[in-house]
Amino acid sequence: MAREVTVQVLGKKINFNLAADVNPEEFIEIVEYVERKFQKIKDRMGDLDSYKIGLLTSINITEEFFSLKRENDKLRAVLKSIDGMLAAGEGEEKILIKPSS
Repeated sequence: MAREVTVQVLGKKINFNLAADVNPEEFIEIVEYVERKFQKIKDRMGDLDSYKIGLLTSINITEEFFSLKRENDKLRAVLKSIDGMLAAGEGEEKILIKPSS
């Protein structure tokens, strides 16, 4: 069963019908994050139309995502290396470290 949530973005109220598996609180938290990003772009770049603000916001959020993904990949490599070192120890208890996916 869909649930309706009303949010405000760039001064406009928008209604969303959320699927049953979408947590409304998490959805609102995400929308508020996007709104803060919109406002930051708008404040920094001046009077841009909504399309350009949306595009720049999408690019900035995607850059953050890719940066976090690269950091996650590096941490996975470190954990794999540590796991290899621990597994190579002679006569020591072996500990398997599995990174989350």
